[in-house]
Amino acid sequence: MRPRRVVPAVLAVLLATGCQGGHRDGAPAGGGTAVPAVSPETSAQVLAAYVRRYNKAVTAGDTTAWRALGADAFDATAEAALRRGGGRPPRLGAISLRNPVLYVPRLRGLPRWFAVSALERRGRTERPVFAVFEEKTARLGWRLASQVYFTGRPPRIATDPQGYAYTVEPGSAASPAAPAALPAAHTAYLDRGDERALRPGAAGRAWRQAEARQEKQLRAHEVLVAGRSSPTGYPVYALRTTDGGAIVTYSLRRTTTYTAAGSGDVAATPADVRAYLHGRTGHRVTASWVWRAVAYLPVRGAASVLIEDFDLASAQVS
Repeated sequence: MRPRRVVPAVLAVLLATGCQGGHRDGAPAGGGTAVPAVSPETSAQVLAAYVRRYNKAVTAGDTTAWRALGADAFDATAEAALRRGGGRPPRLGAISLRNPVLYVPRLRGLPRWFAVSALERRGRTERPVFAVFEEKTARLGWRLASQVYFTGRPPRIATDPQGYAYTVEPGSAASPAAPAALPAAHTAYLDRGDERALRPGAAGRAWRQAEARQEKQLRAHEVLVAGRSSPTGYPVYALRTTDGGAIVTYSLRRTTTYTAAGSGDVAATPADVRAYLHGRTGHRVTASWVWRAVAYLPVRGAASVLIEDFDLASAQVS
């Protein structure tokens, strides 16, 4: 693998000062020749700006900084986090990013995106993180589209002679071999345990087991539980691997309805849902979670989920 590694000295200065990116890479607004999605200098500025905003949000309770962090799957859960926290971002310690390795594709126009793996340090703890940053428009700038923590190593990313990553077109969701089909395959597992097109990860298996236990427990409270999953419609990002497969980042939504039967009490719902509702209750509660996943799609055979995570996006009472 020949990833684009940011020059350590440049990155260290930018992450220490929290410098914001103002440099434009000059990609055309649409069509044209494929060019690198981001330059080394601008990518360092993007990461520095993200760290600065994140730390300002979680240490100083700055809601403006929190809302400016993300797009797509990440942004879909940002408001829910504020609501659960009583209007304040999560109370977490500051972070820094070490040893970032960039996977930068050549793209034609906007939107632009790149992936990065790094060590996220918070206090004395470090953990590997894999993220995708996206620029939909020049006015919105670069935002965090997806982020998951991982263990182990994903398959090697293929690069061209200059070290830029090869993209894989998402294709059609109707084709089982296309990256765009993975969100639907993932929902088939969560809904029905169907593993024909996708082998689930540990988090997915744990979710199904926990959901089954929850349904049994809530039946004792005369609460009926019904869940369904669906693709979010957010972009699917795919990079070619050295063996001809693809590393695919995507998202999906899981919606669960809790309905009181007889003298049932829908207050007996998951803790994050109760925190979101702040004590409000009713006959029915509908909650939605957004999943962020990274999967490996081989040349032949079923895809496998490498890493995944999920957060509450909304809840409502009726």
